[in-house]
Amino acid sequence: MSIKTNNKTLAINLLRISFGINFFFHGIVRLPNLEGFVMGMQNTFQNTFLPTILVTPMAYAIPIAELIIGLLLLINKFTRETLIATFILMNILVTGSCIAQKWDVVGLQATYIGFLFLLLYFTTDNSSSTKI
Repeated sequence: MSIKTNNKTLAINLLRISFGINFFFHGIVRLPNLEGFVMGMQNTFQNTFLPTILVTPMAYAIPIAELIIGLLLLINKFTRETLIATFILMNILVTGSCIAQKWDVVGLQATYIGFLFLLLYFTTDNSSSTKI
């Protein structure tokens, strides 16, 4: 890490790394018990209008998406595209949480989206300028 790194660049990189750790470990801890995670998602949505045929593939995809997103954020590759994919994932999760009427989770997810906005807004398109 360069001592001459300005605070903005340092802050963006630390936020990116923090989100990378968060998403990476969300995926890592769910993979060993993937069937349990999928069953939990199916149970969450069993009394909603979402059919199991939609919930199940999404439940399998979420931990893999989280793992890939986290890894890409940690290694600072395809950061802009990864953040866009993260917005898509978060909007899918918010939609599901609204359908399941998990309003406390929606609030937490909205907080994630706010920080993702800041991360994307302040990340430059030239990834070399955000390297520590």
